[in-house]
Amino acid sequence: MDLLGLDSDIVEKVREEVEDKLGVPSRCLMLSTSHTHSGPATISLRGLGKRDEVYVEELTRKLIGAVKMAFDSVRPAKVGFGTGQVQIGINRRQRLKTGAMAIGQNPSGPVAPYEDVMRVDDESGRPMAVLFSHAAHPVVLGGKNLLVSADYPGYAMRLVERIEGCVAMFAQGCCGDVNSNPVGRTFEDARRLGTILGGHTIGVAESIGCSDDDVRLKAISRKIELPLQDPLPPEETSRLVIEYRERLEEAKRRGEHRGQIYLHEGMLGWAEDMDKLASSGKTGLTKGFEIQAIRITERAVILGMAGEVFVDYQIDLKRRSPYEMTMVFAYTNGCIGYVPTADAYPEGGYEVDMAYKYYGTLMLKPESDGIIRDEALKMLREMREESHL
Repeated sequence: MDLLGLDSDIVEKVREEVEDKLGVPSRCLMLSTSHTHSGPATISLRGLGKRDEVYVEELTRKLIGAVKMAFDSVRPAKVGFGTGQVQIGINRRQRLKTGAMAIGQNPSGPVAPYEDVMRVDDESGRPMAVLFSHAAHPVVLGGKNLLVSADYPGYAMRLVERIEGCVAMFAQGCCGDVNSNPVGRTFEDARRLGTILGGHTIGVAESIGCSDDDVRLKAISRKIELPLQDPLPPEETSRLVIEYRERLEEAKRRGEHRGQIYLHEGMLGWAEDMDKLASSGKTGLTKGFEIQAIRITERAVILGMAGEVFVDYQIDLKRRSPYEMTMVFAYTNGCIGYVPTADAYPEGGYEVDMAYKYYGTLMLKPESDGIIRDEALKMLREMREESHL
């Protein structure tokens, strides 16, 4: 799905309806988004806009309907996997001369310079579907664009469908710290990057040999609790309320445009909520985080995580996985916000110091890193061992 993300209540509603009407367990349904910045709001971000409830209602019906159509169209198939080298993004955590960490370009920073591809054929060997995944924020089109677009993934899927004659699906890898290159440009740039990715996808898909010999479907899903940083002291949150209120009033006096006013209102609302939380004295809070694994064959598995996950998670989990092919998706079954690596916390920057406010929460603690990796690998190993019993 070419969406910014999905709130957890949308995911739960779709899963409940599918389980009730079709008998498909919720653990078997994965809802993953491409995270385009050029679509209707399907997730509420404080100060950045409320989700479009009319659109969400229609989207929910269509998602349920799509699952029903797939369920009613089940037929024998063969599957195969492949990996190809491609890179259309760049690490965005740039250290400035001042020492501050900013969103920019960091050519020496980590990226996943490849794509993973799954091809599904019918019994005659004709392609039915191609699923491909790559890690790069779809932000070729900048904030000034007000047109609905799937950004570069849309162009890539369109090319694959035209050449392969089948359904093409894009899944976003762990691109929390990786942007498309370039950012904030034109539709022509989005087409160019999509064509590069789509062309590579076609090449990989054509090289894949499909078989049904070792297909052993299984799905597991677990929601773990990640520790949140404790609220600031009440005197600090009270100061923030005053500071954000003054910023809002100053923005109004300067006659800033509605978008900036809305942003200041959102930050003031966040500060007020944090002030109430600090006054309550609550500590040791946690945030639910879903990890889902779907085994396709004895050698291949899909792993999905519910956040703006940094690319190192993908690189590491793919390397340490007991499966020959591990496709790792972010923005899957909801989005709790940014999930940095432990090393990123002392560096600071937008993903660590600011973005969690838009999500209306506290920031994760650095130890969340190890908790996520350990649980994901545990799930994969359990699934792998179970298949050999």
